[in-house]
Amino acid sequence: MSGWAPVLISYYAFWFIGLIVLFLLGYLVYDKRYKSRGAQTPDTPPNGYLHTSEVFIDPKDGYTYRVYYNPRTGDRAYIRER
Repeated sequence: MSGWAPVLISYYAFWFIGLIVLFLLGYLVYDKRYKSRGAQTPDTPPNGYLHTSEVFIDPKDGYTYRVYYNPRTGDRAYIRER
């Protein structure tokens, strides 16, 4: 029985390390969908962005955001409405 104990320990260590890596990746990527600049949200859309009819309320902070679209690059900007 002691012959396969190190294999069993390394098996669980592999999964534990994998789980830690997944948690770290999740933490680094979590909720950065439309807040690429952190908490800073510009007041006006950047040049070249077009107004869209898409509006949503962020469930995290409760503010209403309007979506602007840049047809040249495909980027989207999320501007908080007043």
